[in-house]
Amino acid sequence: MESTLLKAQTRTVIAKGLNRLRRDGLLPGILYGTDMNPVALQLPAHEAGQILIRLQGTVLIDLEVDGQNHTTIVRELQRDVLTGHPLHVDFMAVDMEQVLTITVPINLVGESPAVATGEYTVMTSLYDLEVECLPKDMINIIEVSVDGLTDLGDSILVSDVIVPEGIKILTDLEEAVARVAYAGIVEVEEEEEEEEGLELDAEDVEVIEKGKGADDDFEETSDNTTSTE
Repeated sequence: MESTLLKAQTRTVIAKGLNRLRRDGLLPGILYGTDMNPVALQLPAHEAGQILIRLQGTVLIDLEVDGQNHTTIVRELQRDVLTGHPLHVDFMAVDMEQVLTITVPINLVGESPAVATGEYTVMTSLYDLEVECLPKDMINIIEVSVDGLTDLGDSILVSDVIVPEGIKILTDLEEAVARVAYAGIVEVEEEEEEEEGLELDAEDVEVIEKGKGADDDFEETSDNTTSTE
């Protein structure tokens, strides 16, 4: 699997100095791993942000810290919900011989014959899969063809998904990935999901602010935050 290169420096500013650090064009972060103590980091915000926000799925990152290289993955990326700009990033050092549990996004590809009628549509039921693999076998997306969905009620289960050798799916094999439904039903469900999302925004932000404590970096983060893994 290809890797991405990022450069960072150790950071002495913590907690109440982080907003000033961001104003100076630096992105705070932390590096941790099984056989190492956590290291507070700072990265060039613009350069690192351009790379981090474009990552899809879990990607190996060659992280150079003060000249020392670490093979890592991003475990959490905290972003401003208004601008989308990264506010804090957690890197986890990985052992190339140790199995990892990661989440891989699903991308539906192809064309369902059922959709051609105009009456039906393909409804996505699952957006990612939890898998287990060695770092060298990691994939950042799983493509699932909908060509076989020909009629109302047809579905694709997790058990139908084909993944490369070395990847073990942990998600329940009986869960539906996608199914054919009436177009009107999908529109109603999407509207309900949007309303629920709006109601949960404030609560989600509070959880993010309270949830991390590795180096107390979140005491002075922005109120408008969200995070992705």
